[in-house]
Amino acid sequence: MPTPSQAMRARSAPVGSSCKASVLGPLAARTLRAGALGRVSARFEHSFYVDLGAGSVCVGEESLGPGPLSVLCARLPAGPLGAYLNAGDAARIEGQILVAGALRIDLAEARPWWPAAVGAWDRTSLLRGLAAAKATLRALKPSDGLHLLAPGPPSGRQPFAEAAAPPLGHLAQLLHVGCAAEAAAADAAKIAPLIGLGPGLTPSGDDFLGGLLVALALVGRIALRDRLWQALHGAIAERTTSISRAHLAAAAEGLGGARLHGALNAIMTGARGDIQAACAALGRVGHTSGWDALAGGLLVLETTAQA
Repeated sequence: MPTPSQAMRARSAPVGSSCKASVLGPLAARTLRAGALGRVSARFEHSFYVDLGAGSVCVGEESLGPGPLSVLCARLPAGPLGAYLNAGDAARIEGQILVAGALRIDLAEARPWWPAAVGAWDRTSLLRGLAAAKATLRALKPSDGLHLLAPGPPSGRQPFAEAAAPPLGHLAQLLHVGCAAEAAAADAAKIAPLIGLGPGLTPSGDDFLGGLLVALALVGRIALRDRLWQALHGAIAERTTSISRAHLAAAAEGLGGARLHGALNAIMTGARGDIQAACAALGRVGHTSGWDALAGGLLVLETTAQA
């Protein structure tokens, strides 16, 4: 039964509180099953998250870009989202309709999205792409989050960036060990301090790990990716937000946002003409989420090029 505030919002919601989804990410499609019940877990200016028990989905306009959890609409109803729903409101799937608060989203005509496959690549193309990426990053000068992409003295870095150094060092060591690392269990205690590190609903440390897991899948190091996920799964459940857990679970299946895949694919194939635009687009994801995810991916790609 709806609460009094939910009932009042439903009665006072503006006309046109229905819209159509145009794009569904693969994990969103898996989660949006008829009869599923849940709640709105977070609401922002242009998007919101729904937790449906089996998983989370992120609903927003197409300008957000597709991802594994995405339910994208060509346009959401006019006016502030707070007129239709708020965190804590009930959500459910009625046939092919997602109902969240007073908002109804028709899923029937949404097209599925899947990350584009990486084109042909080898060590030569990867080295070419990494060189171009480093030049691009020097020009773009990202300077927030973990500061992994911006040169500067430690005193100029965020405090949490310093806390990240030991777990990042352990991850780098794992990646450099080579094939032996794929058969060994990762030391969760040494990596866990990275989880939940930094501000926001997807902290910098989590975004870094997500980019790293996606890149491991792209370069074919599936065994190491799975070992890391197995080792860290318990800590992830305890140390970070539900939204970040959902994104990390997607990364553990090799799935990230379209902009992350676009940047990593361009670097791996050495597509120098695409790298600057791809990195710039990724840098506009969240406050620092895009840069931090790229940093995790670059750690994998750099060690792959050195192997």
